[in-house]
Order: sequence, then C-alpha cells, then structure tokens
Amino acid sequence: MQTINSHRTVYVAGVTANILTCYLDQQRLALPDIREKLSRLASAPRMPITTWWSVLEEIQLAHPIAGLGLAIGRCIQPHHVGVLGYLAMYCETVGQALMRFHRFQPLLHNLSATLIRQEGDNLVLSWQPSFSTLLSNEVVISSLLTVLRQLTGEVDVSACLLEWPHPMPMDITPYQQCFSCPIIFDAKTVSIHIPLQLMSLPINSRDPFLVKLLEQQAEALMTALPVQDALLQSLQQHILAVLQDEAPELKTVAARMAMSERSLYRYLNERGLRYKTVLNTLRYELAKNYLKDVQLSLPEIALMLGYSEQSAFSRAFKEWSGESPMQYRRGH
Repeated sequence: MQTINSHRTVYVAGVTANILTCYLDQQRLALPDIREKLSRLASAPRMPITTWWSVLEEIQLAHPIAGLGLAIGRCIQPHHVGVLGYLAMYCETVGQALMRFHRFQPLLHNLSATLIRQEGDNLVLSWQPSFSTLLSNEVVISSLLTVLRQLTGEVDVSACLLEWPHPMPMDITPYQQCFSCPIIFDAKTVSIHIPLQLMSLPINSRDPFLVKLLEQQAEALMTALPVQDALLQSLQQHILAVLQDEAPELKTVAARMAMSERSLYRYLNERGLRYKTVLNTLRYELAKNYLKDVQLSLPEIALMLGYSEQSAFSRAFKEWSGESPMQYRRGH
C-alpha cells in the first residue's frame, strides 16, 4: 500500500488565524486587507511561522496598544486550535488536558517542544524563545490561561510565576492584569509556573467517549499520516470533514478545497500520488485506531469511515491488512 512521505518546515496551524479574526471582530476593526489575508490563512492547514509573525506585526501597526498579544490571547476559543482544542474540552481534568496538549502539539506547530517538569508544588511549562517573538509569546501564554479558565469555569485560575525572555515594557499594567503573579523579565526561557493543585480541577464539558475518538483521530493525523506538504495535509483534513457527512468522492473534496477536480488531480500526479491512495491511507490508519476501541461496533466504524455498508469496509480492510476487521481487533 503506497504511503505518504514528509519533510520538516517550521509552521503553525492555519486555523489559529481565526484567533486574530476574532480579535478584530471584538475590537470592531475593519482592516479589510488583513481580514482577507487571515481568511486565506485559516483555510489552509498550515502557515509558515514567519507569516504568523508578520500578520501579528501588521495588526500591531494598525492597532498599536500595550500588551496586544495578551489581548488577542484572551479571544481564544477551543475550536481555534482544531483537534487539540476539542480534546481539551472533553478531558476529565486540567492535568489530562495539558498532557494531551503536550503529546499532540505537533498538530498545532512544530516549533521547539514545550517541556513539562515539576518543581515543588508547581508544574512548569517552558519553551525556548528561539522561534518566537514578543507578540507571539504573548498570544500563546495568554491563550493558555484563557483556555484553562474557560474549561474549568474558574475565572481566577492563574499562574504563580512567569519567566519572560523579553525586557520589561514601559507599561506593565497589561501583564499585571493578565497574570496576577510575579514576573521575571529578561529570563532565558518562557516558563509558566502553575500550581499542581489546579491539575485536578474538573473540566465542565468532559466526555470520555469523545476523548477516545478525538485521540484516535489525532494519532492518525500526527503519526500514521506524515505529510509531504501543505496541500496533502489540507487534502487529508478535508477528507476527514467529508467523511462525517457523505461519501468522500474526489469532486466533493475538491469543491471543499475550492479547487477543480482537474487541478487536484494534477497536484497529486506531480507528487506521484492518486486520490484513492490518500483516501485509503487515511481510512486504514483511522480504522486501525477505531478497531482498538471495543465500544465501537463494526457498523459504527464503517459509517465513521464513509462506507454505506459494513461489508464494503470489511472487504477494504482485508485488502489493506490481509486480515478481517475482527481478526485485527482480536489481535490487538
């Protein structure tokens, strides 16, 4: 079975552009050129990290306020970070949500990994600032605290210490309002110290069944389906969306990608791929993860993979793996 190769580029997920659009909406800022750019970026699976930096700087030039990134971060909603956001929504506790973020963060970016360690009664999340700017760090750290407050319903959730690799700003008020904790400026890393007791806080929207499904999908996207470029990742994401509603035919997926069938065929042909190869690779990896969950019946799995009949799914799976779905389930 043909698979898809990958190579590394420095990126952030395209969906994060929606955070910036949300901020523009909140502030009632027109900025049509920036909005048009954000719309394009949000429809793509990834954007180069330099594009993320530049669009933040464009907003700052048009709307120069102290602590802009902190204000943008307060606009975040879980769906602004795709699968990671939904995973966090359905976890049992804050600790579980943070662990899943750490595990699946390559779906959000492939910058230096966030390190997690325990120091006394605190959990410390840190990362090197080599691939970040002041604005982008502000957005990330403010977004993190905002999401924790949303998930728990606890508006006073806060850090107990922030280490910040940037000089102290002229106006420190936005930082004091956002963090309500001591801040060490000109630090070597970005480090946020969170009380361990917060890890056991329950999440209001927790749902163990949905967590399992989303975790399986995240595993398939991150590890089993490495991508060669943005087009292939976009294709996979659109196939996943179509699978939820209808048969994943080439014309349907191409329409969702705002491409002609002919253009999509040509792009795949240039990469030595066929649409059926990409579709079957995705279905196979999702199927293997779904089959490991004994709570899912074969008809349910077939439906989730876009098959109208269980028999069609069973035939396809045996062709891919050499064994029936039930044989694979018993073996795993």
